[in-house]
Amino acid sequence: MINISAMKEENLSDAVALWICQFNRHCYCNVFPNFIDGGQGTVKSYIKEQIDKGNAIIATKNNTIVGFIAWLYFDFHGERTAFLPVAGHAALLSDELNIYREMYCYASQKWVSDNRFNHLWMTYFDDDNLKNSLYDLGFGSYVIDACQLTSATGHVINQDYKIVFASAADAEALTEVANSSNEYYINSPIFLQRNKYTKDEIMQLIDKNYVLLAWDKDKIAGVLSFSINQSYNFERLTTVDSARIEGIGAYILPDYRGKGMGTALLDKAFAFCKEKGKAYMHVSYESANPNAIQFWPKYFKPAIRSVRRTINKDANTNR
Repeated sequence: MINISAMKEENLSDAVALWICQFNRHCYCNVFPNFIDGGQGTVKSYIKEQIDKGNAIIATKNNTIVGFIAWLYFDFHGERTAFLPVAGHAALLSDELNIYREMYCYASQKWVSDNRFNHLWMTYFDDDNLKNSLYDLGFGSYVIDACQLTSATGHVINQDYKIVFASAADAEALTEVANSSNEYYINSPIFLQRNKYTKDEIMQLIDKNYVLLAWDKDKIAGVLSFSINQSYNFERLTTVDSARIEGIGAYILPDYRGKGMGTALLDKAFAFCKEKGKAYMHVSYESANPNAIQFWPKYFKPAIRSVRRTINKDANTNR
């Protein structure tokens, strides 16, 4: 019989050990950085913080910890949300699905009772058993996080475009392109509302991050922006000195899609990171984005899948 109870600080070491086993099972490969050596403390700190907040539970069987979940509360696109990052859960492989179902049944009651009707859960991409179980519970795919070695360069690319890093002089033209990308994301089937960029925000992005532009004569035809991580991140399991595509992200204007421009921008980014000694690059993309779902898996290995469940808003009316 599986028993669920509040997690205590004395359970922390057992929970982290269980998580390490799960990480090694799903992310131990050459295209994903070794998060354990430097990032284990980040995971431990995250779980400890949720224990202190009362946002963590354990599953036990015969007095042995066989699973845990530790969640965050925040507002997501105006919805009160319970969020379970990939560093915030693990279960014993031999009885994984039963353990997760018991833990989610217990935790989701707490979430809904607190009017948290939006549930976000990050899982390992290749854990098909858990994915299918969560889908049966009403979760659907939302975002995918993927990783690749920056040494994966040398693709056959189109040389007709000039690809260079953006400068302050490009800010006005880049602001227009960035806002046109927002129009792409708000349309079907993505329906993702992104804030409008100001020129000052674009100037800061150029100053703090790396922004590659593909030029067709005097017109920006594509953009790819990325940063270099300065710390370990418990959500996406990124490590110090690994790169991450973010900010504007990657966007190719409609007239230039399907012509190798995205590959050319990515190849330039890989080459730059490799030269600077940054061995890995990460990217996140919406599974509802038809262009992204075709492009990124060609060059990156999916590692983490975020799934989302929206509970009927009348579920808590009679409580």
